[in-house]
Amino acid sequence: MKKTFLNLFFFTASFISFSQSGTSSPYSFYGVGSNTFEGSIDNRSMGGLSIYSDSIHLNLTNPASFSELKRVNYSLGITYDDLTFKSENANENSNSSNVNYLAVGIPTKYFTFGFGVIPKTSVGYMLENTNETVVPSFVDRYRGEGGVNTAFLTFGFKVLKKIRLGITTNYEFGNLNHITTRFLEDVELATRIESNSSLSGINNVYSLLFREKISNKLTLHASYILSQQFNLGSTNTQTLSTYSLSNQYGGDIEEIDLVALNLDKTEIIVPKSQTIGLGIGVETKWFIGAEFEQTDGGGLDNKLFSLDNVEFKKGSRFSFGGFYIPKYDSFTSFFSRLVYRGGFRVEDSGLHIDNQSIKEVGFNFGFGIPFQGFSSINLGFEVGKRGTTSAGLIQENFFSVRLGMSLSDLWFVKNKYN
Repeated sequence: MKKTFLNLFFFTASFISFSQSGTSSPYSFYGVGSNTFEGSIDNRSMGGLSIYSDSIHLNLTNPASFSELKRVNYSLGITYDDLTFKSENANENSNSSNVNYLAVGIPTKYFTFGFGVIPKTSVGYMLENTNETVVPSFVDRYRGEGGVNTAFLTFGFKVLKKIRLGITTNYEFGNLNHITTRFLEDVELATRIESNSSLSGINNVYSLLFREKISNKLTLHASYILSQQFNLGSTNTQTLSTYSLSNQYGGDIEEIDLVALNLDKTEIIVPKSQTIGLGIGVETKWFIGAEFEQTDGGGLDNKLFSLDNVEFKKGSRFSFGGFYIPKYDSFTSFFSRLVYRGGFRVEDSGLHIDNQSIKEVGFNFGFGIPFQGFSSINLGFEVGKRGTTSAGLIQENFFSVRLGMSLSDLWFVKNKYN
């Protein structure tokens, strides 16, 4: 059984690494792509909270929470997104799917460690711009794909009875591909510029988790998470080519001398972020909490593909959510054992286009379905919107379905009895 899971782990890790178009958002055009949520399905179903932790689930956004794990845990999550793009003139529909995460947590006598792969950003857009105010008129088409993945190693420690500490080291890696094609009116040949960036970098995330019994049943939860600023090294290439519109014949291809432009090797700054959270609840019964995250401004500018009307300023996120379990040990009612989750989030991405701030809001709900002892299937839903139709921009309305599996106990522990 362990061999089967190891084979599945490496297969899925390879799938995450090489299937990078997990979005169709036009906003993935900017920076290093659209950010993906780097937590589990159960966390996202509570508005993205990272405060809560228990002994049978992985909380991927809070390293200190790994110290609570009592059994080996294997977690996998996938997402399907249905999107409607709304502009001042038209509406269009699209959809995408992606593997959210693949992770393993392993408790030991003195600490818990875990490792896995998570998509950090995703690029996947097709845009078109027509200019009929000049002669000859032209059409520009933009297409991009790729993104950044995270391979992580996490350690969680119980320092004192009430305090847990954690550290995650992330290796960030990926590729970005951007293609711009210009079609001139009454001109047979189209011109195409293709830009490629290979990215890599290392950063650390630190967290502190505090838990205090404030009555016989109530427990107070508090958390602080710090993700350090770091640099993504980018190795770049760029080509200029022409091709015939009538027969798709490829014409001349010229590699642009980026060394002369000092753009062959660049660095993209990923800014620091800090998260604080507070919650209260009764173990195995209910929990409610709130969380605020702030991201420093600046950075995320890819010099090979920078735009004058785009700026990255301070970003923020506020999340509120929780869960409720009617009766976790019920033998008579299946629905009483379910975990009912809900929450919402409000985000300012920090991305400003033509002085318009790109914001996002999402409402979440979901269920945790126990099976095979301490394992569970987690189902989550989200409805929300991103962006604005002001200044000729696009508003995205999205509906997401997420499915996660948290496998532990009987999957990994040998039965002592025949």
